[in-house]
Amino acid sequence: MRFAVYQVSRKGGRDKNEDRMGYCYTRDAGLFALADGMGGHPRGEVAAQLALQTIAAAFQRDARPRLVDPPRFLHDALIDGHQALQRYASQQAMSDTPRTTIVACVLQGDAAYWAHCGDSRLYWVRDAQVLARTRDHSYLELQATLPQVVPLGVGVNRNVLFTCLGSPGVPMIDAAGPLNAGRSPTPCPTSSNSRCAAAASAATT
Repeated sequence: MRFAVYQVSRKGGRDKNEDRMGYCYTRDAGLFALADGMGGHPRGEVAAQLALQTIAAAFQRDARPRLVDPPRFLHDALIDGHQALQRYASQQAMSDTPRTTIVACVLQGDAAYWAHCGDSRLYWVRDAQVLARTRDHSYLELQATLPQVVPLGVGVNRNVLFTCLGSPGVPMIDAAGPLNAGRSPTPCPTSSNSRCAAAASAATT
């Protein structure tokens, strides 16, 4: 597998940069992931780092050198990341759990698979055109796509999400794939405090 990665991250108005990006690979598969620690909760940078470390460890364990079931892997790995944050908060006797959004993409063979939780996005780009993107788990996005749930005209805070890793409940994870990889799946956080952090990858076998 050959690929190229580009990344840039800016902390915006925050005291700390809470974005984390990482990737790992075998000769037959690659994992690319990005997490954006959530403001308003403690240790967002820890949440993002721990989530990425957890899913990377799962990939290194399961990709031998291919993943047997990439969609199942992504779902289970994100749940593992969520549970790791809950354990961390319990071990640290924290009253609130560190939280993060996340998007992860697996490239294997000629196919791409991805999953996300929160508002970190994956864009699908081909020939400089955005063909598709993930849909944020935010009330603003819900209002735009399902106005019968959140009526138009009702004011919503664009930064409020209804799911993330580390939350008290079971996180909502959206997954998709396989899709012919073509080129350039691009994970990107969309936090208003972190406008420009991206990782672009192109893969061929």
